[in-house]
Amino acid sequence: MGMLSDKKKKRFSQRGRFKKRAFAATVAILVVGTSVSAAHSLVLPMLIDETIEQRATAAFTYQNQVSQSLAETIGEAEAHGLPLLDALYTVEEQLNEACGPLQEAGRRHIEGEDLGSLLQIAVFNAMDGCEAKSQEVAYYVRLARSYSAQVTDSKQADEAPIRTAWD
Repeated sequence: MGMLSDKKKKRFSQRGRFKKRAFAATVAILVVGTSVSAAHSLVLPMLIDETIEQRATAAFTYQNQVSQSLAETIGEAEAHGLPLLDALYTVEEQLNEACGPLQEAGRRHIEGEDLGSLLQIAVFNAMDGCEAKSQEVAYYVRLARSYSAQVTDSKQADEAPIRTAWD
């Protein structure tokens, strides 16, 4: 008889665990549902507010223009052997790092892919930094171009003009 009562005790002690696990699972489902709803409510204003999308597009476009000018300046510096290359490469890397989410969003948009909510949040958070870094890089490009113009003009003035047979 002692064995039978031990089995009953074990069987009935399991019933309490099931209720606790069922309750914990219900609470977990509610918490996850609330978290997803909260994340959706953070992203939803970005989807509705077109000014944010326009601002992100403007920041992306300006960053692309600055990147193009920077690439041209790097090419000029390489052609003339100017000591600006390390600084220009560093600035280019910083610009790409600051504007990475906008570049990724632009790539996905061009390829027709949907932007996920996490990428939209990353774009929203990166807009100010990207705009500021783009303006900073544009300033450095102007400085590098003026330095390049001064150095190349002084080198050309020091050299004797090359004469051809038709001169």
